[in-house]
Amino acid sequence: MTGCRHMNARFLTALATACLAFTLPCLAEDTPLGKRMDAMNEAYKALRKETDPAKAAELARTAQTEAAKSMTETPAMLAKMPDGPERAKAAVEYRKAMARLYLTLCEVEEACLAGNLEAVKPLIEEIKKQRKAGHDRFIEDEEE
Repeated sequence: MTGCRHMNARFLTALATACLAFTLPCLAEDTPLGKRMDAMNEAYKALRKETDPAKAAELARTAQTEAAKSMTETPAMLAKMPDGPERAKAAVEYRKAMARLYLTLCEVEEACLAGNLEAVKPLIEEIKKQRKAGHDRFIEDEEE
């Protein structure tokens, strides 16, 4: 019976740890920018699977809207930086990255409107690269 209690305790500890691990990242997303990024991510995920060009174009427009609005937000990492030239430079880099993403999303919409879903595939890969680069640059590691 004692072994069973220890196993249950270890299981509950592991379960609680896993739940906490999935909850902590959500805390940072509870910002206007986080919500915009979530909405853009949902459109991006749906876009990757969409086979109807008209629906794909609509998803691209949804992501464009969120990207444009995100340009006016300040990532938490930048907000923590002291005012000065480094923060200003980082803010410009962020807006340029979002503008590149917006442009790529317009290219996705253009391909969809032309009914050319094959042309969307490399653009989706480009968005994936842009997303990773942006997250690497503008999202702090949880451990810092």
